[in-house]
Amino acid sequence: MAIKYKHFHKKTFPVSQTLMLHSLGFVSGDPTIRIGYPFVFHPGVQVTVTEPGDAKWVYMMLPIPKGSLITEVKVAYHRTDILSHITHIRLVEQREPVAAEVLHDEKITNTIPSIGEIKSECHVTVKRSMILKICMAFTSTEAMIEFGGVEVEYVPVNKQQNLSEDDVDKKRKEEILIYKFNKKQSINDNQPTLVDLFFQTRKKKTISNK
Repeated sequence: MAIKYKHFHKKTFPVSQTLMLHSLGFVSGDPTIRIGYPFVFHPGVQVTVTEPGDAKWVYMMLPIPKGSLITEVKVAYHRTDILSHITHIRLVEQREPVAAEVLHDEKITNTIPSIGEIKSECHVTVKRSMILKICMAFTSTEAMIEFGGVEVEYVPVNKQQNLSEDDVDKKRKEEILIYKFNKKQSINDNQPTLVDLFFQTRKKKTISNK
């Protein structure tokens, strides 16, 4: 599966933490979406629709401390219909009741198995309430997509502040090697990459705190 945002590899963040959530937290305001919550015959959350369509959204609030850096989201799923599938993974920052901003949007373009786990790497700093949004496309009312666990990997704000300047330089070098290996280097060498900009900002903060 192609990943749209692949700026930081999780192995470069040994201080990262994982938030484990159950799909019980998914809700939707779409009246055409039916959410079947777990009971004795199935442990996951089953999503079906009364009207087929390609913009069926469910939402989950992510209780992550302000200032943390989200690096990866994993969603376990099971779909019963070969044509019905998950199309987008989004992280949205909720502001006022009528204002929100999409901070991460990955389109699932490749064919995924009927059962498995979608991994979406990202680089999102939590500033306000964060919401995970999943978009699905249903071709019939008989189709079902079932969700299991949701994992969110993030670096707490206190762990980021405790990184020394030597650690920052080391991580920056690791990221450069990853970029070269994956052929992700910038075409224009004079133009700083996102990795350069991120660690340049972190270095300034470290110096100002001394």
